[in-house]
Amino acid sequence: MHRILLFLIMLLLPLGTASAAVRVGIDSNPPLTFIDANGQAGGLFPDLLQQIAKQHNWKLEIQPCQWNSCLEMLEDGRIDVLPAIAYTEQRALKYNFAEETVFTSWGQVYRRSTDNSQIDSILQLNGKKLAVLAGDVYYISEQGLRQVADKFGVAIDYVEVTSYRDAFIKLAAGEVDAAMVGRLFGIKHRQEYGVQPAPILIKPIQVRPAFAKTAPPQLKQQFDSSLADWKSSTTSIYYQLLEKWLGEKLATQMPQWLSGLMYGLSALLLLLLLSTLWTRRLVKQKTRLLKQKNRQLEDELNERQQIETELRERQQQYQVLFEENQVVMLLIDPETRLIVDGNPAACEFYGYPRETLQGMNIGEINQLSPEEIKQKTLQIKSGDLQQFEIPHRKANGDICPVEILSSPIVVEGRSLIYSIIRDISKRKAAEKALADRNDFLQSVIDGVSDPLMVINFDHQVLQFNQAAARQVSPELLAQDKISCHEISHASKLPCSGDAHPCPLQEVKETGQPVSTIHNHLDENQQIRIIEVLSSPLYNSDGELYAAIEVTRDITERQKIEELLSENEKRLHHLAHHDALTNLPNRLLFEDRMKQALSKAKRSRKQVALFFIDLDHFKEINDNFGHDHGDLVLIDVAQRLANTVRESDTVARLGGDEFLVLLEDIDNVQLVEVMAERICEALTHEMERDTYRQKLSASIGISIFPEDGSTGHELLKTADKAMYQAKGKGRANYQFASTPQAHFDF
Repeated sequence: MHRILLFLIMLLLPLGTASAAVRVGIDSNPPLTFIDANGQAGGLFPDLLQQIAKQHNWKLEIQPCQWNSCLEMLEDGRIDVLPAIAYTEQRALKYNFAEETVFTSWGQVYRRSTDNSQIDSILQLNGKKLAVLAGDVYYISEQGLRQVADKFGVAIDYVEVTSYRDAFIKLAAGEVDAAMVGRLFGIKHRQEYGVQPAPILIKPIQVRPAFAKTAPPQLKQQFDSSLADWKSSTTSIYYQLLEKWLGEKLATQMPQWLSGLMYGLSALLLLLLLSTLWTRRLVKQKTRLLKQKNRQLEDELNERQQIETELRERQQQYQVLFEENQVVMLLIDPETRLIVDGNPAACEFYGYPRETLQGMNIGEINQLSPEEIKQKTLQIKSGDLQQFEIPHRKANGDICPVEILSSPIVVEGRSLIYSIIRDISKRKAAEKALADRNDFLQSVIDGVSDPLMVINFDHQVLQFNQAAARQVSPELLAQDKISCHEISHASKLPCSGDAHPCPLQEVKETGQPVSTIHNHLDENQQIRIIEVLSSPLYNSDGELYAAIEVTRDITERQKIEELLSENEKRLHHLAHHDALTNLPNRLLFEDRMKQALSKAKRSRKQVALFFIDLDHFKEINDNFGHDHGDLVLIDVAQRLANTVRESDTVARLGGDEFLVLLEDIDNVQLVEVMAERICEALTHEMERDTYRQKLSASIGISIFPEDGSTGHELLKTADKAMYQAKGKGRANYQFASTPQAHFDF
């Protein structure tokens, strides 16, 4: 009566209600949804919506779209419902999903039937091209293929398509190595495209209609109400459509004993008409029980399928985590201490075949005593994660240090110990090399004769050599911490001030090596001059954390350097000056000439070179003696120095030849005036006993740059001009060229 009343109400309801327009998005995903050759919507979900539309007076408006555009249209309200969409928590935030699930499906990877390459696990997809539906839940969800591949470090070249059919087309054409589609589509179309499934499944999902947030709420309510009623009857249109489109006949066959009972009851009904009503009541009760059992069987079947899927996933995970892992792994029975299993990496590491490794006592591999093995086993069984280092023996007898990480694990109800073994022989060798290197470095710094200390920026001494240790008193050595200023100055405060600048502070501020000079008092209270060399010290992260400080007593060196400095000055003067006249010699004169010419090029001024040769100097030597001749040369040098400007240079070239260099010349009159002054200063008469001799000078003048661009050229032209002066009677000066040509005013 209840169903009849509900049917009459639903039958009469459309008479007083206008048709509700419902916009339905249809993408190409047969057999769930598709648009046929006539432009009509077909598939399981369109047929299901048509039946619900009849009940609730909906007017369906079909809007074809591709998958991604369908999702966008649903989100912004351009369609009211997208019939076939996998439920995820992320999508539930955007759309209103129906409460009733139409069916459960999962994603599966397919490969070409003619392809001989093995694709048996997700690891074998590494580096391969895989066609996937853009936005597909099997592809981008939290437990989708992309996230699973990322967890295992598998790099897949994803080729996104707009439909499952496009994925199979690309796979069949050889454009991709594999394709991932929904289970139903793969079952229906794998023979059509010549592809076959690979044992790679993605977690099952529930497929339901999703309604837009802007759609009327009663659409979702009416859908859930109708589908819930249909699910309660195995003969409903819902199960008929499932069988039509998915080939799944879900109605439960009647047991043979019930069939016999029904025949018996029918016969009894002929004989006993009065028992008809009672028999019908019993049949209805049995039918209701059968429906309940059928639903239970369906739930159990779905649960079993989910469990099988999870088992396959776990098998794949086990394949990756244990069998294909490059890390050495062992499973050990804590009671018998026998190795239950070892992965291929363990077999390769220890050098045993797998069948040999299985069943070996762990004591045959590690170097612990039975009592130590028992103690370790108890600690691991207690649930504490144990990490320790011990040597392990390989099949060839080699002993290898390993690091072991062990924890309890339950495998198929059996309590075992799961151990990860890592070869640390390289690390141990590196540690030994580091220790040897540290010992070597300590030996090196101990071999340094100067005191050496490593000091942090709190003035604490971190390390020192033997030379520094000899400066530390026994009282200081007994302390836990020693400050550098306690060693160097016997002071409780660090160095400071101009007299004792702190080199540690300068290194900290500049990050550069610094050198400072300190005055220390020795045991006799005598001042010693100490040179402190401080260099920055960085840690492995490139951070400045300390300074290396070397001290050296340079008291005696300072005294020697002072003496050497004076000697160097004296030798330098002797090397560049004439020993007799103390005038610059030719070497120093050439250097000053070079500087003067370089300056003249920059300032665009001129330089004049006087080549001076004394007249009758040979007669003076012959008549007065060479000692008197030397006195004459000294006198000439003094006269020349008093005649020229401070900026000019007077040099002795050799014998009775002198040179004068005039800089910053800008007119010929200055050159002539200076030449006349020199001639006048050097012209005088000498007398000794009854002998008299007149002394004068002949001067040749060259001017830069007209008479020469180098010092050598100027000296050569001035020399020629000097001989011209001698040819004209001596005691005069001559220019190498017309002087007016040098100055253009």
